[in-house]
Amino acid sequence: MSRRTVVIFLQCCTLLTASDFKENKKEEPNDLHRCSHPTRALCAPRSFTCHHHCFRERLEPFLILVKVAALSKLFSRAAANSKLRFAAGLALIASWSMAATLDWQPGPGCRSAFLPVPTGGKPGFSSLPPSVTGIAFTNSLPEQRHLTNQILLNGSGLAAGDVDGDGWCDLYFCRLNGPNRLYRNLGDWKFQDMTEFAGVACADITSTGAAFADLEGDNDLDLIVNSVGNGTHLFFNDGHGRFREAATILNEKKGGMSMALGDIDDDGFLDLYLANYRASALMDMPNARATFRTKDGKLVLDTINGRPVTDPDMMDRFVVGPQGNIEELGELDVLYRNVDGKNFVPISFTGGAFLDADGTALARPPFDWGLTVTFRDINHDGLPDIYVCNDFQTEDRFWINQGGGRFRLLPRLAQRKSSLFSMALDFADINRDGFDDFLVLDMLSRDHRQRMTQKQDSNPPLLRIGQIDDRPQYGLNTLFLNRGDFTFAEIAQLSGVQASEWSWSCLFLDVDLDGWEDLLISNGMERAARDLDVAERLKTMRAAKRMSDAEIFRARRIFPRLATANLAFRNRHDLTFEEVGEAWGFDWKGISNGMALADLDNDGDLDVVVNNLNAAAGVYRNDSSAPRIAVRLQGLPPNTRGIGARIKVTGGPAWLQSQEMICGGRYLACDDTVRVFAAGTPTNLLKIEVDWRSGHHSVIREALPNHVYEVEEAEAVEIPSPQSAIRNPQSQIPDSNPQPSTLNSQPLYEDVSHLIGHVHSDEPFDDFMRQPLLPNKLSQLGPGISWFDLNGDGWDDLIIGSGKGGQMAVYQNDGTGGFKKLDEAPFTQPITRDQTSVLGWCKAPGQRLLLAGSAHYEDGLVMGAAVRQYDVSSKSTDESLPAIDSSAGPLALGDVDGDGDLDLLVGGRVIPGKYPFPASSRLFRNDGGTLRVDSENKKVLEQAGLVSGAVFSDLDGDGDPDLILACEWGPLRIYRNEGGKLTEWNLLLRWPSSPSLNPQPSTLNPLTGWWNSVATGDFDGDGQMDIVAANWGRNTQYESHRSRPLHVYYGDFDGDGTVDLVEAHFEPALEKIAPQRQFDALVRAMPFLRERFSSHRAYSMADIEEILGSRMKSARVGQANWLESTLFLNRGDRFEPRVLPVEAQFAPAFGLCVGDCDGDGQEDIFLAQNFFAVQPETPRYDGGRGLWLKGDGQGGFMALPGQQSGVKVYGEQRGAAVGDYDGDGRLDLAVSQNGAATKLYRNVSARPGLRIRLVGPPANPLGVGATLRLLYGERRGPAREAHAGSGYWSQDSAVQVLGKAEQPTHVWVRWPGGKTSSAPLFVGAKEIEIDTQGKVTVRK
Repeated sequence: MSRRTVVIFLQCCTLLTASDFKENKKEEPNDLHRCSHPTRALCAPRSFTCHHHCFRERLEPFLILVKVAALSKLFSRAAANSKLRFAAGLALIASWSMAATLDWQPGPGCRSAFLPVPTGGKPGFSSLPPSVTGIAFTNSLPEQRHLTNQILLNGSGLAAGDVDGDGWCDLYFCRLNGPNRLYRNLGDWKFQDMTEFAGVACADITSTGAAFADLEGDNDLDLIVNSVGNGTHLFFNDGHGRFREAATILNEKKGGMSMALGDIDDDGFLDLYLANYRASALMDMPNARATFRTKDGKLVLDTINGRPVTDPDMMDRFVVGPQGNIEELGELDVLYRNVDGKNFVPISFTGGAFLDADGTALARPPFDWGLTVTFRDINHDGLPDIYVCNDFQTEDRFWINQGGGRFRLLPRLAQRKSSLFSMALDFADINRDGFDDFLVLDMLSRDHRQRMTQKQDSNPPLLRIGQIDDRPQYGLNTLFLNRGDFTFAEIAQLSGVQASEWSWSCLFLDVDLDGWEDLLISNGMERAARDLDVAERLKTMRAAKRMSDAEIFRARRIFPRLATANLAFRNRHDLTFEEVGEAWGFDWKGISNGMALADLDNDGDLDVVVNNLNAAAGVYRNDSSAPRIAVRLQGLPPNTRGIGARIKVTGGPAWLQSQEMICGGRYLACDDTVRVFAAGTPTNLLKIEVDWRSGHHSVIREALPNHVYEVEEAEAVEIPSPQSAIRNPQSQIPDSNPQPSTLNSQPLYEDVSHLIGHVHSDEPFDDFMRQPLLPNKLSQLGPGISWFDLNGDGWDDLIIGSGKGGQMAVYQNDGTGGFKKLDEAPFTQPITRDQTSVLGWCKAPGQRLLLAGSAHYEDGLVMGAAVRQYDVSSKSTDESLPAIDSSAGPLALGDVDGDGDLDLLVGGRVIPGKYPFPASSRLFRNDGGTLRVDSENKKVLEQAGLVSGAVFSDLDGDGDPDLILACEWGPLRIYRNEGGKLTEWNLLLRWPSSPSLNPQPSTLNPLTGWWNSVATGDFDGDGQMDIVAANWGRNTQYESHRSRPLHVYYGDFDGDGTVDLVEAHFEPALEKIAPQRQFDALVRAMPFLRERFSSHRAYSMADIEEILGSRMKSARVGQANWLESTLFLNRGDRFEPRVLPVEAQFAPAFGLCVGDCDGDGQEDIFLAQNFFAVQPETPRYDGGRGLWLKGDGQGGFMALPGQQSGVKVYGEQRGAAVGDYDGDGRLDLAVSQNGAATKLYRNVSARPGLRIRLVGPPANPLGVGATLRLLYGERRGPAREAHAGSGYWSQDSAVQVLGKAEQPTHVWVRWPGGKTSSAPLFVGAKEIEIDTQGKVTVRK
């Protein structure tokens, strides 16, 4: 050993004296020096924590030269005083973690260090056992405790953070039964129990959640511990890793669960939100006795077990539910304001700090079953918002920070549904659009057998028709995609994350460091109290005799233990996730509760720690070797960890990666304050930006991969960034119609629905009484909507169909941009049957009628008219068109036989009471104004299927209209017109080369789905009519079963004269076709099943043949293998399918319009979306709000968000129709809603197009069936075809508005029959007429 080496060591030792370790020693200002510790910018050289770190830095050259054993031996002999012995101990400690010592280098606004990234790794984790780590911790819970208090089964969590300031993240574990444990990280994956030294055992409390946070702003981490019934305990760190418990216990006697910390009031101190559950519950009082009384005409609870509900601990605890059942409420959460780092003051929920969604101060506090809470700045205004996950019937709370410590509930339309048993949540930008999305966990199983045997809590009762602004709860995970205006589309089923077992905690984390955040979920349950067979067994036991409380508690042992695997989902970059838990080493089976993220080995990726129940804690080393960049924050006191700051990284594999620094906010857990981002390649230069909670902004340019950066707020600048510019006490929250946040330009459309003030009427009908196993109600399919110049004054009027009990609505255009409702015969007659399509028809010169489909689905009587004719001139109706066995659906007009007048197609939607038997459609020939059944085509349309949409279109360009039908449980049926005779045409398909999970048949007919509507347009500009068809989409409960076709088996299986049906899918675990629905649902419709299955478990293993037995022979089978809304490009001899953008798959689509919404000369598509009238076990489909798809002229489309299009329709949209009602050359839009307001949108921003009126022959004066195009010299614009009936039960205006890419030179028309003409256009013409001879007249 050289003399210089010894001198270096001794110089380091002389810095330490006994006085250095006294607490609360006052430091002189000139004692402050720059320290390279990752959590300190300035520190006192005579503090223990700083000396521990600085000593290790100065000692590093020495340690490189000398082995640990030699050092110990040498200095234990030489050290005669305590200073030297202590220094020798520090040398040993430093040597343990020398391999990952970070060499910090200063830089502008930060400091950085190279990361020791491992080589040869792979995405995923290695589980490190206690024998390796030294973490010998188990959250043990004796059976007797959880049998009598099921709340304890919620488990415990942990906290991660560097408590002693040595640069290594330590771990604190909570325990329900016994002392908690704090483990000091020694480096190299070695940990040492330091609980007794730290004084944080909490041995006598039932600990649940914990968090490390700098409460005082003194640059060290304090500790908060929650408990069930024992309050919330605060421990203040002295800077040495030793803690002092605060004298005051918060949240006393409450069932404290998770916590979150954030600065809600701009004072820099971290405020504290505690989510409370209960310390004990009614479910653990099995023989509770209740008495009731009547108050104000309502039944209310009076006593429980003889105790008045007015007792202090019983108040606001119980309510009487809608069915007369007792519902227990949870406890009141607490938001504490951190006054000065040591004192915490609760904020009242009813004192004006909390407002409802309408902005009114709460009059009653929310008593919820709180499980998880988090602070997140969801709307990017710099203020921390609050989301609280609540269990059972109490709904989640999403509080938007208004500034000044005030919060307002998110508007109801911004979040359409929520999970029922909301366990935990996490936020992440899953699609890298710069906006945070979030996932909420529930308890739905991924395993078919478990789903069939676990109790499913009833979804909300059938919703009131037209109810839109509610927020029903459903028993599945919910994933909310931020639309960019801080409203959310729920897409969990599309994404494949709707089910994750009995889940507790979730973490978004970029495991494979590809730039896209993946997902980890912990799950499992010690007692599966939702097992239907066990529940029925216990019910039988209690019915047989009166059981004591003790006997009931012991009987709970029958419930099985759900030791399910934890799950890992890889982000596929397309809004979908793939489960890869086994491949990534994150599939331990047991009961896992709280999880936390931390970089435990200082290699710059995030490791995972899990607190398991009755098993050793899980410690997972992240094995990735991909390039990364880690970010820590050094905030200004008192927010020294930069909590609430948003970190953005650009230049990596994704164009923008962003995360927020949080504290707590996990289920019972708290992460270390470090965030990790993918760097892409080792040579990338990245940019780091930090928007601090204070409004300051930091930028680190040319950041290097495989480095950790500690960004310093002290060197940040305050700039008028978008964040700081809107930070003020009156910070706005998104309202029901948020203003655009991503555009500087005006939206295309403005909502002018007030001009008509129409609300559709539809009386309730119980479809499930007649056919209990229907997948959806068929009584709420309308209304259709149409633009038609009913009085011939040159202005389009608006016509809307009605449901039973209402009236058809006709709004007459006044020519000045307004409307007047026609309240006169024949439109004042009450409607006795639901109306379907509404079409305008020029029956004869000067005679304009309305045709309305009349559905007899509800009454089932084959009598009356299939179509009602309304004659305005005579103020009468004609019901001479006879009904058919099938209830009427879509209507469409076209000149099928080429005689110059229009024939009528009546699509058969369903046979009442016999769904899904194929329905029959009818073609009625126009014989001099009289419609007669076309006997020649009757046979080909017999049993065409469950027809939901229809359009006549000339697909083969021969001048006559072919027929396209959209069928449920069937294909798009196409009938080629050959001289008036319709022949089924099974089109050839040519698939694009991109891979698909769905089948790719060579012809159209095998492409069966639940097609709702169909329209045609020229989307690639080749002059041929392409097909666009709306389907059910991918965001349904069926999405996870679509590796093979979906099935429906139907017939009269129990001989009662009604059609039974069983939905089914291929179940890989069983390798069988298995039923979709649970046993109880099937047995209510088919009681004979009770004889076949003795238990839900037996049923869960059965396939469809075992269920139906001999009845299988008589069963008919339908299939669906394609649910995407799809475009079919016409290639002449075949069609090329292209799936519409993913936004078009968020919800079932009905209304379907084709037109140039922005006037750029390319055809666009509008979809009307959503369906709420589902069967009781299915969540409603509400992921859409109407969608414009902007075409590129080559068959490609881009979704326009509502804040760009201006179209936001949140209800059950049905019909949709486009037309330029105000004559300004822009395409306006009307959308009907079932049981709700009709929406009218005026186009205000499009480039005006050319208005064209076709003047056809006397029997077809509007030129229905004609095709027209604008010519630009040698170049041709897209073709437009005139239809009378298309999309879903609707009709667009006969006045065509063609967008102009430039000034057109000619207009080309092909008339029905094949005659064509081309005529020059006058420069500057805004509206023209063109007749069959090609004569053009300029109207304006």
